[in-house]
Amino acid sequence: MSSTLQDLVNRAVFYSTEVQTHFGALIADAEWEVDFSSDPHLTFTSTEGAVLRTRPHLLGSESGREKTWLWGWENVNDFPDAVVGLSHEVRKFGAAKDVSELTTPELSLDEELALRLTLASKEATDKWAHYPAAAGAGTTVWLLVDAAEIALPAPQVKVSVRALMQGLTQTTVTDHRAAIEAYVARRGIPTAELPEGGLRMLFADGSADLSFDDQRRISNCDLNAPLEGEAAEQYAAAETTSTPAEAAAASHATDSTSAPAAKDVAAPPASTPATPTPAQTEEAAPTESVPDEKPAAEAAPAPEAQAEEAAEPAAEASDAARGQQQQDERLLGDGSVEPAETDTPIAEEPSKGAKPKKKGLFSKLFGR
Repeated sequence: MSSTLQDLVNRAVFYSTEVQTHFGALIADAEWEVDFSSDPHLTFTSTEGAVLRTRPHLLGSESGREKTWLWGWENVNDFPDAVVGLSHEVRKFGAAKDVSELTTPELSLDEELALRLTLASKEATDKWAHYPAAAGAGTTVWLLVDAAEIALPAPQVKVSVRALMQGLTQTTVTDHRAAIEAYVARRGIPTAELPEGGLRMLFADGSADLSFDDQRRISNCDLNAPLEGEAAEQYAAAETTSTPAEAAAASHATDSTSAPAAKDVAAPPASTPATPTPAQTEEAAPTESVPDEKPAAEAAPAPEAQAEEAAEPAAEASDAARGQQQQDERLLGDGSVEPAETDTPIAEEPSKGAKPKKKGLFSKLFGR
């Protein structure tokens, strides 16, 4: 059965957003070092000395000079299979689904392409954390990341609503309803149908009632916490009627980011200010109520803190507000670390602005 790149983006965007926010909280203010040897690893070291070692998979690279994306499976730098092997799985998936963007070695860049290819690759590989790292000479290397510590906790209503609203600012989402259905299935969140085509998401700590317009876009989100009334009855019924297979699926959804801890690469440092992949103002935002909040990349509080801020119903994001977000903020993990200025392995120096950049080091020159 064939798919399109947009179909894959729709299915991946919300779950990816929640994982990236969680991941970014783990590595906030950390310095990183990546090694693309036969034992690839990316290590994050906090100012307190805590270390997170992750297993990186080189997905592809974007060149600011050449304005192109090059897939890792093309392997012009002759990296070991341990580094580029997962990118071959993406190519095979793309061939099976007839998605040409996943099987064409080099693509012309646009502002969203690297993120959209990364989202599609997450859907293809079930690896849900990523890290875009500066490799020098205007090249950004996009990595998928494994680490047991990235596993998400049980779903919470405010955290999930925040993931939906932030996800819509990252890239074009053409079918909000399909995107939510993919998210709740992967996350193991029970749902109930509402009148006029609405959908209720059910959580142990509350519920969220979503309305859609005639183009299947979110038009309103009514968040209720704690869980009570009809929603509490529906949640209890869903819990008692779930089959063993459904329970296993829910467990998998919660643990799907917890591949064995091992090497490199993580979501972009939470405090690195930069522009997110541009949002599409006409299609990506709910027509009524997306909260005008700072993206997670700006502060990256822990999920519990984020949950407290997500209680407001979704509020409409205007073109002007969305444009300001694109200029001043980056949603966690969805843009590149600022490129280095030389061709040599880099150690980024603090910027002259208020916030220091994270130091990054490649142990092998990336020649792209």
